[in-house]
Order: sequence, then structure tokens, then C-alpha cells
Amino acid sequence: MLTAEKTREGVREILPPGRWFRIGVLSNPLSGGNRKGIGAIRKVLSEHPEALRSEVETPQDVAAALTDFARREVEVVAVNGGDGTIQAVLTALFKEKPFETLPLLAALTAGTTSMIAGDVGVRGNPALTLGRLLHWARARDCEGVVLHRHVLRVQAAPDQEPRFGMFFGTGVIKQCIQFFREKVLKLGLGGEFGYGLSFAWFVLALSRRKSADLEPAPMTIGLDQDPPEPYDALAVLVSTLQRLFLGMHPYWGRETAPLHFTAVTASPRHLLRVLPSLLRGRPHRYGTPQHGYVSRNVHEARLALQGGFTLDGELYPSDSRLGPVVLQDAGRVSFLRW
Repeated sequence: MLTAEKTREGVREILPPGRWFRIGVLSNPLSGGNRKGIGAIRKVLSEHPEALRSEVETPQDVAAALTDFARREVEVVAVNGGDGTIQAVLTALFKEKPFETLPLLAALTAGTTSMIAGDVGVRGNPALTLGRLLHWARARDCEGVVLHRHVLRVQAAPDQEPRFGMFFGTGVIKQCIQFFREKVLKLGLGGEFGYGLSFAWFVLALSRRKSADLEPAPMTIGLDQDPPEPYDALAVLVSTLQRLFLGMHPYWGRETAPLHFTAVTASPRHLLRVLPSLLRGRPHRYGTPQHGYVSRNVHEARLALQGGFTLDGELYPSDSRLGPVVLQDAGRVSFLRW
């Protein structure tokens, strides 16, 4: 029987020792952490012939592997890849629906940044972590921890297939990811530290009002039943994660709804005074719409925008002439820790 408790990570459940679980391992050899470490993963898997495994490189590979896992009654899917791989897994699970009951997911920190795994995953060296997971699935001699998160359904246009993920961003957030890829990664600085440098660039440029570095994105945004309103936004994010990189929790809305929406308008006031509190999810007297800061929890967000967006670190185009990008709650998925 699962025992539930509420923590800073959200509601989690304790999975007591007991029967063993059938586990399947998805490995993306092209993910940032696997380009040099896939050999160690393969060695661990060779020592556990009971575990099903599949190496995947494309969303089509992921969908095919999950269909096979479902046919073979896998109960735990270990994702040895980055945020893009997890997005492909979520898209296959919620769009193709190969499982009658969603499996538990175990997210390893094997990506370039692994922001999703940083919130709900199993942290540490991927090969060592996978070895412990496979032992746990077989022996079940210790408790497991199950964390639940909602999943974003993102549809860029009415005639396009939806994608499913956990972190959506546009405006300067997209620019930060491009800066991270084009500048920071070339210095060999990946992971949370590299993302932190990119964010520091954003804050420095914004505090100095270097408009050449920061391009506000004009858009219209409608939240839940509210009519669309024009925004000249520097940054907009919508997420279901509790923790972003470096422990950030930049949401301070109080509504009971699964999607965390936060926006910073083109000319925010008192930025350096407000930012430390807001990044920890704490309201500040200047962190108000009148000063350029908006945060709400919603069930749906509709953004008519040009210039594209990011979903879990992957970049996608958008065209407001085709209609708004629609973000909705797709349901919950459960992640395993121990």
C-alpha cells in the first residue's frame, strides 16, 4: 500500500518493499551525458539480462520501443537520456497510449542539462544509478519514492500534432537556450552551471537595458476563461515542474491549478530587488503586474506569438496567423525515486 505525504517537492508516496518490477530501459546514445558514457550503461545492462532494453535516437524509435515494452508488460521505464528524450517518452505515452496503465518513469541525469531529472529524477552518475535501479527492481529490499507531476499538452496550431512535456518557454527564454548552445556549451560548460551562466547573462543584460541583446516578444495571451490580452513580454514560461535549474521555483500564484504560468513584461521595474524573492516563489511587494511581473496557476494558456518557443529544451516554430499555441493539462505521470 502506498503511503502519501506532502513535502516541498509536492505530494509524494512511499512504495514499501515487496514484489519485484519488470523494468525496461530506454537509452539515447546521442544525449549529452551519453556521448561519452554509453559504454558504462551497456556494461551495466549486460550484467542484468532480466531487464528489457532499447537504444533510441528519434521520437519514432521511442514510440516503437514503448509499444514493445507495453506488449511485454513493463511496469517501470528507465529513461537514460536528456529532457528531449523524456519529452519524446511523454508524447508517445499520452498521444499513442501504448499502455493501459501508465508505467512508472525513472529519469536518469544523462542529458546536457537534465532539468526534468533534476526535479523528479534519480540523481547521480547514470551508470551507477541504473545499476542501483535494476537491483531495486529485482530485489525490492528497500522503499521507493513516487513523485507525481502533471504533463503539458502543447499544440502549436490546430492542424499540428500535439507535443507533451513539462517546461515551455518563449521570448528571452528561447534566446537564453540559443545562447547556451552557441556560447556556453562550446566552453565545455553544460548542466545546471551552464544554464546558470546563461541566466546570469540575461539578468545582466536586462539590468543594463541592453536592448540589442534582449528582444521582447509581442504576443497576446489568454489564461483560462479570460479574454486574450496584448503583452510585450520579455519572458513567458509555463511549467509543471516544482524545481527548475539551480533550485529555482519562479512561480508565486496561489490558484489551485496544475500549470504554473509566469511572465515578465518588456520593462520590469525593481528587477534586482524583486528577482531573488520571485525565483524562490515568494511574493514581493514590487512583484506585481503593475511593475511587470505576472504569475498564476491555470488550466489553460493560449499564446498567439511569432518567433517560436522551447519545450523541454527543444526549439519549435510558431506562427500567430495559424492560431495561438495552446497549452493544457494532459494528466499526471509518476516518477520513481528511492
